[in-house]
Amino acid sequence: MAVGQVGFHDPKQTRLVHVPTRQNPIINRLNKTRTIASADTLFAEKEAHLAELRQKAREKAKEVRKEEERVKRERKEEKWRREHAYEELMGGEGGRSNEEGWDEEDFM
Repeated sequence: MAVGQVGFHDPKQTRLVHVPTRQNPIINRLNKTRTIASADTLFAEKEAHLAELRQKAREKAKEVRKEEERVKRERKEEKWRREHAYEELMGGEGGRSNEEGWDEEDFM
């Protein structure tokens, strides 16, 4: 089979149309839009397109990782804030405990 030739599974289902005369205006319009590309050019275009898609996927994955990292950092900060919420109110070492010698007997 030649390059560019079209093959059909069932030749009985094909329709053949006979064109009695050549219509130059139509042919001329078609020839104006014709592009001839070699296999090398098509391969290079395909590789460039695939590289662009890979680059976009990499950038999207990078954005997703950044977002996950940001959420993780926010959750860590929120956890720290919950665990240390009363430290600011208590003033750190400002309170006294029973171990320091303060007893209920000395209260009255």
